[in-house]
Amino acid sequence: MRNTIFFLLLIATFTVSAQTEILKGRIVDSNTQEGIAYTNIGIEGTFYGTASDAEGFFELKVPDEFKNEKLYISAVGYKNEILDVNQLLTKDFNLIRLAAQTYDIADIDVAAQSRVLFRVLKNASQNISKNYFKGPLGMKVYYSEDVNIGEKTKSREAVANIYDQNGYSQPGVLDAYKSRNFKFVQSKKNFEPYSFPNGSTGFEELLEMDVVRSASTVLNEKLLNDYDLQLEGSSIFEGDSVWIISYKTSETDLAHTGDYYAEKINGKIYVSKSDYGVIRNECAIEASKNNAQNRSLVAKDNAQKVVKYHFTATYKKQSGKYALAYVDSKKTFTNAKNQTELISKKASILDVSTSPSKISGKDYFEDVTYIESFWRSFKKP
Repeated sequence: MRNTIFFLLLIATFTVSAQTEILKGRIVDSNTQEGIAYTNIGIEGTFYGTASDAEGFFELKVPDEFKNEKLYISAVGYKNEILDVNQLLTKDFNLIRLAAQTYDIADIDVAAQSRVLFRVLKNASQNISKNYFKGPLGMKVYYSEDVNIGEKTKSREAVANIYDQNGYSQPGVLDAYKSRNFKFVQSKKNFEPYSFPNGSTGFEELLEMDVVRSASTVLNEKLLNDYDLQLEGSSIFEGDSVWIISYKTSETDLAHTGDYYAEKINGKIYVSKSDYGVIRNECAIEASKNNAQNRSLVAKDNAQKVVKYHFTATYKKQSGKYALAYVDSKKTFTNAKNQTELISKKASILDVSTSPSKISGKDYFEDVTYIESFWRSFKKP
């Protein structure tokens, strides 16, 4: 009997290990060989992926179903790279070099190109209410948050419901704040909050990185002339033919960056050629400090100092209309105790509804009873 049990365990172990393989590597600058922080790494055409750490290292568990697919690699300021997953899995460790995005002035009429790209982004902004779901709009969201300080990690997972009275029909920063409410309905965490800052989530700050809903930064047509726009090229992304446009600006105020204390911003936005829908936005920001509750607020005594972060928002079409599909953020900073912190936040949209139940207010402080049976059966996206 004991031998039978051992044999079954051996088979089970082999089966599980055969289902996935771990792809390991490092993303580096092809010229300097330095690691590229927070590079987006994912299976092309899916939301399955990861991001490199501050030194460019990454690990990705690859299920059998994705082994014949392509790995899509994207970092702000670098050319995109697409590689065969199978080929990468043949190596124990992959050193992947990305080339910096450069532009040959001799071959490109920069002024003419800038005017074309200005029109592309202006059309993208003007078509938001046409391309995206109007309100009332409801979303069911899986949210995760990890806070790393030295060897300690505070983790929380939650499911939240979002109610947006106007949806994308009236895009704007103020309208997004007034019209969008949310409530946590399920939660689990590995720590007990002892104060409001300790217990509050970064959920709203993450939602604000939906630049389409707020029609902000590079999608604010009144500010477009202040951005340096460059065409990285055309590609197929999520099955759609897109323009990939990089952007940066020396105007680093709140309106241009979404960050009260930003000092530098670089971004990359993907716009559909068929309908001018924005299907992806990547942005890297450096700031002198941040308010601990939200990057858009004035900082107080507990300010985050020497801040660097990267966020990505992706959009997906359902029933002919786009909506937010996924958004994530990774931020490093020095806290009030002079410790280095890394905060990683992710939100995956589980469901979109055009007939949602109304929600009043915002759950800044997540206070939901842990229900073991729910999390035992819940499948993470």
